[in-house]
Amino acid sequence: MATLDGYRIVELSAVLEGQVYRLDTSVDPGGRDVYDLPWFLEDQVNPKDNTIEQLIGNESSDPSWPIPPSGHHGSHIQLGVGHNDNWSGLPDGMLGLWDMPLNTYWGEAAVCYLDNLKGQPILPEHLTNVHEGDIVLMGSPHVGEDAPWIDGDTAYWLAEEKKIKMLAVGVPGIGWETKMDTPEPDNCPTHRAMTGNNIPIAYPLTNIKTLTQDRVFFMSMPLNVERMEGTWIRAIAIEDA
Repeated sequence: MATLDGYRIVELSAVLEGQVYRLDTSVDPGGRDVYDLPWFLEDQVNPKDNTIEQLIGNESSDPSWPIPPSGHHGSHIQLGVGHNDNWSGLPDGMLGLWDMPLNTYWGEAAVCYLDNLKGQPILPEHLTNVHEGDIVLMGSPHVGEDAPWIDGDTAYWLAEEKKIKMLAVGVPGIGWETKMDTPEPDNCPTHRAMTGNNIPIAYPLTNIKTLTQDRVFFMSMPLNVERMEGTWIRAIAIEDA
């Protein structure tokens, strides 16, 4: 039987602390993710057995974020169908997360920790350890304007020449959602390059800097919910101890 004894397991999904609305009307304060999105939970009593369960939702009167969490709160994975297939200029035949084979979501990953890039575009010459068909784990210690960003040509190089399996991005650290305000079809080149080639994007990840090897085994499984274009993940890297 397979075992993970002798390997190091590294948590890459970010902690997201739920804000819980209790039955007694008290509130356990929560935290927010790197995009300042909260996570709301509401206690309810299951009438069948009197257990307490928590709804993923929101307190409608809460002024800070009066909408429920979505599959894009916290560390998550996404594809194009139902998400950005309304954009012009994208190809036919885009798939949803539920359409992809299960082994899409695990495999060998190239670790690209770009601590030597500060406020610069990420180019192919910075990604020399990426092999064809890899998952690409990308991070840096830099934030804000100092963070390196994925150049549009680099995104298409990864998607169409390297034919990567997944893009998995540390945020903060990597700017990948560029040109968001540019008119279609020139907006969001990394988003377009990946989803247009049915390559999932997993983000925001953390702890990439703690990996000690430049190749690891990566796993991030989406929920098996058809038509849910983005779902939460528990992302881990497995490396030799």
